[in-house]
Amino acid sequence: MPEVVVNVHGRSYSMPRVVQACLTVVGVIVGAYFSAMGVYLMSASLSKFSYLAIPFLFIVTGILTVVASKAAMNGVLLDNNSFLRSLSALAWIVIIAEAWIVLATAIGKPKIEDDFRFAWSHIYNENRWQLTWIENRFGCCGFKSASDMPSSKRCADDTGRIDGCLGPLRQHVSHLDEMALVWTIVTLIIQVTVYSVGYIIYSLTNNGSTWLIEEVDEGLDIEPEPGQSTAPPPTTPAEMAGGSDDVIGTISGRQQHGGS
Repeated sequence: MPEVVVNVHGRSYSMPRVVQACLTVVGVIVGAYFSAMGVYLMSASLSKFSYLAIPFLFIVTGILTVVASKAAMNGVLLDNNSFLRSLSALAWIVIIAEAWIVLATAIGKPKIEDDFRFAWSHIYNENRWQLTWIENRFGCCGFKSASDMPSSKRCADDTGRIDGCLGPLRQHVSHLDEMALVWTIVTLIIQVTVYSVGYIIYSLTNNGSTWLIEEVDEGLDIEPEPGQSTAPPPTTPAEMAGGSDDVIGTISGRQQHGGS
């Protein structure tokens, strides 16, 4: 694996550092997409018939993912361990929140007819204009039939609709729950994969004080210590032989001086 693959603002980065930076970019994209899905679910949900806590958790979790990924990017590029430690905590929060969404949508208690009837009767007594909007959207009149709490007594006569809105409402809510479940599972798989690859690279390159392999600085002049030779080491047999003769000559000179 080559040590240096890219130069950014005069700094050379190793392959593990580049891979981890790319993983953080994936995290930012996934987080933004997850928040966008939450906004869509929030806009498509009917406030009285859907659990708005799930779309809201989508938005919050997506924002946390973006923040964690951005912190990881700063930690990777600046080699700042505080950013990297913050990623670990936020990553666990994100995974737990997404796991809760999966459980809530997969094995959560489905809405039964009484729940829909309670919400419908509440709107019927307070805001019948909203019932008119629901009836026009789903092409129905009343709750279970055109005579069961319609927005107006002339709903069936004016529109020719005879079916109630219970079936379309239940199907709409179930469809949103299925979308949330699929999106969350896909996002969770991507994030776990990204975190796992990042952790593997961290484990392979960590030397106890930093996440990554040390950078390679080119053209760096290092001052020799006092008494240290700056000459390059001998590489050819002739140079090695010359060095041996110098050492022998030095030793002989010291012996002669001592004898005199």
